[in-house]
Formats: sequence, structure tokens, C-alpha cells
Amino acid sequence: MPMTQTQLADAVAEKAGLSRADAKKALGALEEVILEEIGNAEKIKIGGVVQLDVRVRPATQARPGRNPATGEEIMISAKPASVAVKARPLAKAKNAAPPLSRVQGR
Repeated sequence: MPMTQTQLADAVAEKAGLSRADAKKALGALEEVILEEIGNAEKIKIGGVVQLDVRVRPATQARPGRNPATGEEIMISAKPASVAVKARPLAKAKNAAPPLSRVQGR
């Protein structure tokens, strides 16, 4: 079961010696900073745990092409611009993951 935001705030408060209210404020501020950086299409690392990348792909025009199976000429449709946010776990997160033998033995 995933950890809720309240559970996360409680865990952060306990580890950092903060009150629950202060931990919630810190998590809220972290969220604001991350969303602002993502809005600027910037790469952001959250500690040594995860890296967030924003990928902006421009729109493409329709263009002629060829079906590789039949050799028939076709029109490849235009694609709209897109934005994707990718999360990549870093070494600390990978090392903290349970071993495969423990996951398979559930």
C-alpha cells in the first residue's frame, strides 16, 4: 500500500525532529519548487533518490513515406507537440529497493 502524504509528513517530522505542521510546510514548499522547475522545463534531482527530466518534443508536419513491407507510398500523419516528465531512480533508490528474491517470494 502506498504511503499517504500524512504518513510521509509524519515520517519526515520524526526523522528531522520537526513538528508535523513544519514537516507538512516543508513538503509543500518542496512540491512548489519542483513544480516550478518542471514548469521551466528544467532537470531536477531530489536528493540522491530520483531525477526528473522534462522532455519537450516539437510538432512534426505530415510527410510522405514508404510502407517497408509492401513498398507502397503512404502519407505519415502529423504529430502534435508533446511534453513528458520522466522520473529516473538514482543509485540510492536502486540500492534501497528490496532484493529480487524477497520480492518474488511474496
